Amino acid sequence: MMPFTVSELIELCRQYYPTGRTLDDHQHETSPQWQRFHAKWHEALADQHQWLEFRRGVAAAFPTSLVGDATAYTHDGGYRCCIYAVEPRDKADGVSQEVVGCVSLLAPVYFIYCTQHRYRGGRRESPADTVFLEEMPVELGPTVSRLADLIESALGCQSLPPHVARTLIPDLCLDHIEPGRASLFKALFTLEPDVLP
Repeated sequence: MMPFTVSELIELCRQYYPTGRTLDDHQHETSPQWQRFHAKWHEALADQHQWLEFRRGVAAAFPTSLVGDATAYTHDGGYRCCIYAVEPRDKADGVSQEVVGCVSLLAPVYFIYCTQHRYRGGRRESPADTVFLEEMPVELGPTVSRLADLIESALGCQSLPPHVARTLIPDLCLDHIEPGRASLFKALFTLEPDVLP
Protein backbone atom coordinates (compact mmCIF):
# COMPACT_ATOMS: atom_id res chain seq x y z
CA MET A 1 0.00 0.00 0.00
CA MET A 2 1.25 3.47 -0.88
CA PRO A 3 1.88 5.88 2.02
CA PHE A 4 0.14 8.68 0.06
CA THR A 5 -2.70 8.98 -2.40
CA VAL A 6 -2.00 10.53 -5.81
CA SER A 7 -3.82 13.71 -4.72
CA GLU A 8 -1.72 13.94 -1.56
CA LEU A 9 1.50 13.52 -3.56
CA ILE A 10 0.44 16.26 -5.97
CA GLU A 11 -0.33 18.61 -3.07
CA LEU A 12 2.99 17.71 -1.47
CA CYS A 13 4.83 18.62 -4.69
CA ARG A 14 3.01 21.96 -4.77
CA GLN A 15 4.56 22.74 -1.38
CA TYR A 16 8.05 22.51 -2.92
CA TYR A 17 7.58 23.75 -6.48
CA PRO A 18 5.77 26.90 -7.61
CA THR A 19 2.68 26.69 -9.80
CA GLY A 20 1.24 28.80 -12.59
CA ARG A 21 4.57 30.06 -13.92
CA THR A 22 5.95 29.90 -17.42
CA LEU A 23 9.24 28.32 -18.47
CA ASP A 24 10.90 31.70 -19.03
CA ASP A 25 9.71 33.17 -15.71
CA HIS A 26 12.84 33.17 -13.54
CA GLN A 27 11.00 34.62 -10.54
CA HIS A 28 10.15 31.08 -9.39
CA GLU A 29 13.53 31.02 -7.63
CA THR A 30 12.22 33.60 -5.14
CA SER A 31 8.97 31.75 -4.43
CA PRO A 32 8.27 30.33 -0.95
CA GLN A 33 8.01 26.86 -2.52
CA TRP A 34 11.49 27.12 -4.01
CA GLN A 35 12.85 28.37 -0.68
CA ARG A 36 11.23 25.35 1.03
CA PHE A 37 12.75 23.00 -1.56
CA HIS A 38 16.24 24.35 -1.02
CA ALA A 39 15.84 24.34 2.76
CA LYS A 40 14.94 20.64 2.50
CA TRP A 41 18.11 19.97 0.51
CA HIS A 42 20.30 21.96 2.92
CA GLU A 43 18.86 19.94 5.80
CA ALA A 44 19.58 16.69 3.94
CA LEU A 45 23.11 17.75 3.02
CA ALA A 46 23.87 18.58 6.65
CA ASP A 47 23.27 14.94 7.62
CA GLN A 48 23.99 12.45 4.85
CA HIS A 49 24.90 9.57 7.18
CA GLN A 50 21.89 7.40 6.28
CA TRP A 51 22.33 7.93 2.52
CA LEU A 52 26.06 7.22 2.63
CA GLU A 53 25.50 4.11 4.75
CA PHE A 54 22.85 2.93 2.29
CA ARG A 55 25.25 3.40 -0.64
CA ARG A 56 27.93 1.40 1.17
CA GLY A 57 25.36 -1.38 1.65
CA VAL A 58 24.50 -1.32 -2.06
CA ALA A 59 28.20 -1.53 -2.98
CA ALA A 60 28.61 -4.52 -0.64
CA ALA A 61 25.54 -6.22 -2.14
CA PHE A 62 26.92 -5.81 -5.70
CA PRO A 63 30.67 -6.40 -5.31
CA THR A 64 31.27 -7.10 -9.02
CA SER A 65 29.54 -3.91 -10.22
CA LEU A 66 30.50 -0.28 -9.96
CA VAL A 67 28.07 1.62 -7.72
CA GLY A 68 27.86 5.39 -7.92
CA ASP A 69 25.93 8.42 -6.76
CA ALA A 70 23.87 9.92 -9.59
CA THR A 71 22.19 12.58 -7.46
CA ALA A 72 21.86 16.07 -8.90
CA TYR A 73 22.13 17.69 -5.46
CA THR A 74 19.81 20.67 -4.84
CA HIS A 75 18.37 20.23 -8.35
CA ASP A 76 16.38 16.99 -8.21
CA GLY A 77 13.64 15.90 -5.84
CA GLY A 78 15.76 13.20 -4.28
CA TYR A 79 18.81 10.99 -4.24
CA ARG A 80 19.86 8.58 -7.01
CA CYS A 81 22.10 5.54 -6.63
CA CYS A 82 23.34 3.88 -9.83
CA ILE A 83 24.51 0.30 -10.31
CA TYR A 84 26.51 -0.12 -13.51
CA ALA A 85 25.13 -3.62 -13.97
CA VAL A 86 26.13 -4.60 -17.49
CA GLU A 87 29.36 -3.35 -19.01
CA PRO A 88 29.68 -3.48 -22.78
CA ARG A 89 31.45 -6.50 -24.26
CA ASP A 90 32.98 -4.20 -26.83
CA LYS A 91 33.74 -0.73 -25.54
CA ALA A 92 34.54 0.39 -29.05
CA ASP A 93 30.92 -0.11 -30.12
CA GLY A 94 28.70 -1.70 -27.48
CA VAL A 95 26.06 -0.94 -24.85
CA SER A 96 25.99 -0.74 -21.07
CA GLN A 97 22.98 -1.09 -18.79
CA GLU A 98 22.45 0.65 -15.49
CA VAL A 99 19.93 0.22 -12.67
CA VAL A 100 19.05 3.46 -10.89
CA GLY A 101 17.34 3.65 -7.51
CA CYS A 102 15.69 6.99 -6.75
CA VAL A 103 14.74 7.94 -3.20
CA SER A 104 12.59 11.02 -2.82
CA LEU A 105 13.59 13.72 -0.39
CA LEU A 106 10.00 15.01 -0.31
CA ALA A 107 8.07 11.80 0.52
CA PRO A 108 9.04 8.31 1.79
CA VAL A 109 8.79 6.76 -1.67
CA TYR A 110 11.27 5.33 -4.17
CA PHE A 111 11.38 4.39 -7.83
CA ILE A 112 13.73 2.14 -9.78
CA TYR A 113 14.41 2.49 -13.48
CA CYS A 114 17.03 1.28 -15.94
CA THR A 115 19.07 2.96 -18.64
CA GLN A 116 21.05 1.82 -21.62
CA HIS A 117 24.04 3.76 -22.95
CA ARG A 118 25.82 3.28 -26.26
CA TYR A 119 29.58 3.15 -26.50
CA ARG A 120 31.27 4.51 -29.59
CA GLY A 121 35.00 4.70 -30.06
CA GLY A 122 35.57 3.55 -26.48
CA ARG A 123 33.44 6.31 -24.92
CA ARG A 124 30.02 6.10 -23.34
CA GLU A 125 27.55 8.47 -24.96
CA SER A 126 25.37 10.67 -22.81
CA PRO A 127 22.47 11.08 -22.34
CA ALA A 128 21.27 7.47 -22.23
CA ASP A 129 20.14 5.91 -25.47
CA THR A 130 17.12 4.31 -23.73
CA VAL A 131 15.39 4.87 -20.37
CA PHE A 132 13.23 2.01 -19.06
CA LEU A 133 10.68 3.42 -16.59
CA GLU A 134 8.24 0.53 -16.76
CA GLU A 135 9.30 -2.60 -18.63
CA MET A 136 12.79 -3.40 -17.36
CA PRO A 137 15.23 -5.56 -19.34
CA VAL A 138 14.77 -9.15 -18.13
CA GLU A 139 18.47 -9.63 -17.43
CA LEU A 140 18.34 -6.75 -14.92
CA GLY A 141 15.41 -8.22 -12.96
CA PRO A 142 17.52 -9.71 -10.13
CA THR A 143 19.44 -6.44 -9.71
CA VAL A 144 16.20 -4.42 -9.65
CA SER A 145 14.66 -6.76 -7.05
CA ARG A 146 17.73 -6.74 -4.82
CA LEU A 147 18.01 -2.95 -4.96
CA ALA A 148 14.30 -2.61 -4.05
CA ASP A 149 14.85 -4.85 -1.01
CA LEU A 150 17.84 -2.76 0.08
CA ILE A 151 15.95 0.54 -0.25
CA GLU A 152 12.96 -0.77 1.70
CA SER A 153 15.00 -2.32 4.50
CA ALA A 154 17.62 0.45 4.89
CA LEU A 155 15.52 3.54 4.21
CA GLY A 156 11.96 2.43 5.00
CA CYS A 157 10.54 3.76 1.73
CA GLN A 158 7.77 2.29 -0.37
CA SER A 159 7.78 1.82 -4.12
CA LEU A 160 5.90 4.35 -6.25
CA PRO A 161 4.18 2.40 -9.05
CA PRO A 162 4.98 3.52 -12.62
CA HIS A 163 1.35 4.41 -13.40
CA VAL A 164 1.37 6.80 -10.43
CA ALA A 165 4.84 8.17 -11.20
CA ARG A 166 3.77 9.28 -14.68
CA THR A 167 0.80 11.28 -13.32
CA LEU A 168 1.04 14.82 -14.68
CA ILE A 169 0.80 17.88 -12.45
CA PRO A 170 -0.51 20.45 -14.96
CA ASP A 171 0.49 23.74 -13.35
CA LEU A 172 3.73 22.74 -11.63
CA CYS A 173 6.88 24.71 -12.48
CA LEU A 174 10.04 22.58 -12.72
CA ASP A 175 13.37 23.70 -14.17
CA HIS A 176 13.58 23.13 -17.93
CA ILE A 177 10.18 21.40 -18.04
CA GLU A 178 7.41 23.04 -20.01
CA PRO A 179 4.22 23.74 -18.05
CA GLY A 180 1.87 20.78 -18.34
CA ARG A 181 4.72 18.27 -18.69
CA ALA A 182 5.75 17.94 -15.04
CA SER A 183 5.05 14.49 -13.63
CA LEU A 184 5.23 13.07 -10.13
CA PHE A 185 8.34 11.18 -11.25
CA LYS A 186 10.12 14.38 -12.30
CA ALA A 187 9.04 16.31 -9.20
CA LEU A 188 9.77 13.59 -6.64
CA PHE A 189 12.89 12.07 -8.17
CA THR A 190 14.75 13.54 -11.13
CA LEU A 191 14.31 15.91 -14.02
CA GLU A 192 16.85 14.08 -16.16
CA PRO A 193 16.68 10.29 -15.76
CA ASP A 194 18.79 9.84 -18.89
CA VAL A 195 21.81 11.72 -17.48
CA LEU A 196 24.17 9.66 -15.31
CA PRO A 197 27.79 10.22 -14.34
